[in-house]
Amino acid sequence: MRIGPYELTSLREDMPILTLAPMAGVGNWVFRLICARLGARLVGVEFINCRSIGTASRKSLQMLDFSDAQIYADTGISLLAAQIYGNDIDLIANGAREFERRGAQIVDINFGCSVPKIVAKGCGAAYLRDLDRLYAAVRSTVEAVSVPVIVKTRIGWDEDDINIIEVVARCADAGAKAVAIHARTVVQKYRGQADWSWIGRAVAATELPIIGNGDVLDLDDARRMVDETGCAAVMVGRAAMANPWIFSGRAGAPLRERIDLALEQLRLMAEYKGERVGVLETRKHLALYFKSLPKTSELRRRLLTTASLDELATLLAEWRHPETVEDADLTLSQSEAATLAWSGNG
Repeated sequence: MRIGPYELTSLREDMPILTLAPMAGVGNWVFRLICARLGARLVGVEFINCRSIGTASRKSLQMLDFSDAQIYADTGISLLAAQIYGNDIDLIANGAREFERRGAQIVDINFGCSVPKIVAKGCGAAYLRDLDRLYAAVRSTVEAVSVPVIVKTRIGWDEDDINIIEVVARCADAGAKAVAIHARTVVQKYRGQADWSWIGRAVAATELPIIGNGDVLDLDDARRMVDETGCAAVMVGRAAMANPWIFSGRAGAPLRERIDLALEQLRLMAEYKGERVGVLETRKHLALYFKSLPKTSELRRRLLTTASLDELATLLAEWRHPETVEDADLTLSQSEAATLAWSGNG
């Protein structure tokens, strides 16, 4: 798959090209880098409001921390796609310039977020009801930056207003270099089943690379999506939170490897966001990495309540010790992955 000057290839011949979806509250540089090291060929920045760019707020500056960008530029292991959203086309273009200045290799415009408060302000999926405005936003952004511009969207507003074919055509006309399609409508949000057939129809109707998204829980799903739709790559979202090893073509990892990754993630997050917030935000990953622990176990309770980085690191290190832990393969079944209790902004 080619996006502008970049050529993306799969990690292995038996795998599709896998990319990490931009997820609100998840896609910080620590998790992005973990997924890139495991094999994600493109990693998405959690979407950023165009109106927050340029402010001095701690949250805004943290979201604009592209510390991983230089690693990708130096090694080529992945591409950094920074996602922007908003209702002001000029501010979107200006924000894209800032993304490029900070090292983003790709600018991604969000036209798919279905969160009511976002849509009500004319952002995200609201653009699907005004394709002239969508075209203008893409064109303005393309003209503002030298890096490729891509789009993340949904198949339409509802079952009676599916306009993805026209959306893709307008994006192509405006100069976008790829479109990622979440195969649900705005009204569906994350409910029901993703209709992959619309991804296939979009592929057939355009020369743009189409990245498929929606209901990809494991590698078999990703392969099946490519087989059924012909999409150039597959975007993995919520399933990656529990199983970032999907990007290396695995259904999970041995317990010691999970512990090692958790330790690294905790330490990097503490460095990135401070100990209190870093530990707190990493807990949602710990709950998923170690999902097989009985909910009533003391170890699980301590993993999910300990606030001290040193205490949590010591707990994990002791658990990892060969004298106290059996090297069990704690892989997620498809049914477990399907019940992940997280929903975000796609």
